[in-house]
Amino acid sequence: MHNQYDEENFFNMYKEIRHSPLSYNEIVEFPEIQRYMPDLKNKHVLDIGCGFGHLLKYIQNFQPKLLTGIDASEKMIHHCRSEESLNNMDFIHGDILTASHLDKYDVIISSLVFHYIEDFDALAKKLYSLLNPGGNVLFTIEHPIQTATETKNLVLKDTHGLYARVDHYFKESSRNSYWRDGIVIKKYHHKMDTILNSLIQNQLNIEVVKELGDSPEVREHYPEDRIQKLNTFPPFLLIKCTKIK
Repeated sequence: MHNQYDEENFFNMYKEIRHSPLSYNEIVEFPEIQRYMPDLKNKHVLDIGCGFGHLLKYIQNFQPKLLTGIDASEKMIHHCRSEESLNNMDFIHGDILTASHLDKYDVIISSLVFHYIEDFDALAKKLYSLLNPGGNVLFTIEHPIQTATETKNLVLKDTHGLYARVDHYFKESSRNSYWRDGIVIKKYHHKMDTILNSLIQNQLNIEVVKELGDSPEVREHYPEDRIQKLNTFPPFLLIKCTKIK
């Protein structure tokens, strides 16, 4: 199946953004992942959508037993396999919903991947099937506000301030996200109750729900206009679950 991250122009653009020390990944998301990361010592860990291996590099500092990364992008997997700092890990090229021969894991993490998956209930079932009893899932996903409109421009601004359009919030369907150079990224909009209930109904006990964008790191590193935008509508949602034994 074609993966947009394997397109040369898109891959290089994403690489530039992802490696920026002031990206939303580094300032908004990663500090919160660190705060809520479960115990990793002697655990078998799976990173869904491992990308360039940023999370795996962090996790290996906490003495996990085994580390595995899976990504639907062949270029991402090739990049990880070529990095010397990641050569003690296993990597799988494939889609998490269809990949076979996966193991059982104590911890599953995923950074900003699940909004690319259309069927969230199928995803929750898969997570449950991959976890050992008592295992943890920690993931981030684009906040439903970010995908709540089908129109091109999410953000509106007038003399009173900034606004987010939520005019198609209850319509769960594909969404187009517009990047520079005319690049369009396909995502899926999931309502908040769909995300939470899918986890609950598949026996994943929700321990933490955190809307990201208001943190000490944001206030330290970003200018006032960006802080105002983040405080108007959060970009990401973090959820931590435990498989019911």
